[in-house]
Amino acid sequence: MKKKLILMFTALMLATAFTACGDDDDNADNNTTTEEQNTPENNSNNGNGKVTEWKDGYITYYGQPDSYDKYPYPLPEMEKGYYNVAVGVYFFPDYILGSAYEIKYGDKTIRVIGKDICPDGDNSWFDNTPEGFEYLTGNKALGKVNVKWREIPYYTDKNIVLKVKSGSNNWFLGAYIFNGRYGVAKVELSKDGKKFYEMKPYNYKMFWELQCPFDQYNCDITIRVTDRYGHVVTSKPLRINPNGTDSYDLGANFEY
Repeated sequence: MKKKLILMFTALMLATAFTACGDDDDNADNNTTTEEQNTPENNSNNGNGKVTEWKDGYITYYGQPDSYDKYPYPLPEMEKGYYNVAVGVYFFPDYILGSAYEIKYGDKTIRVIGKDICPDGDNSWFDNTPEGFEYLTGNKALGKVNVKWREIPYYTDKNIVLKVKSGSNNWFLGAYIFNGRYGVAKVELSKDGKKFYEMKPYNYKMFWELQCPFDQYNCDITIRVTDRYGHVVTSKPLRINPNGTDSYDLGANFEY
C-alpha cells in the first residue's frame, strides 16, 4: 500500500474506499456473488477439514485497481461463498496465496480467498473488496476495523488444476496450481513417475517454475502436489503442452 493509504489509516474514520493492493490481468472472471451466497452458513461443507484458532487482525477495503506492487494469484473461477482478499505481506512465508480464511466481526462471518498481497501493512491485515467489507461491517465509512480471523479449507468438490504460465517452452515450465483445499507448499514433476524434481516457488507461491531436468517438456509428465499439512496429490502421466496456456486436471484434491 502507498503512503496515501497509510495516512488514511491514521484517520480511522474514512468515507472513501482504499486503493487496491493489486489487479489481476489474467483473471477476467471474478465470479461476483450475492450477499446471501456469501454467508458461511450456505456452504454444505461446514465442519470438514483443518481449521486454525481464531486470531486478532484488521480489515480495510479497496476501490479501483492499483498498478503498483501487485502479486495477483489469478484463480480463474472462485467457488460461491468466497470473496477476493489481499493479505498483508508479513503473513508470508507461512501463509500462501490461494489459502482460504474466515473473518469474523460481531455476529457476522465471511469467507475469503487470498488472491493478492499488500506490500505494506502489519501481520493479520486483510484488504477486502468493498462488497465483502460492507457485508461484514455494515458500514464502509469505518475504513479500518479490528476483526477475528482463522484459516480454513477452501471448500470445493473440484480437482486440483495445473495451468501452464505464459512464457513457458519445451525447456522451461512455469505453472499455476489452482483449487487446492489448502495452500500449496510443494510442486514436483517426474518423467518416469519415480524420480521427482521440485519446482521453485515465486511471488509468495503465486506460481512455480523449473528448468527442464529431462530432455524436453513435450512428453508425459507426472505431477505431485503437497499442501501445507502434508496431504499429497499425484496425477497420472499427463501430456503437457509447454508452449500454450492450457489447464490440466490432476484427478484429485487434498483430503479435508
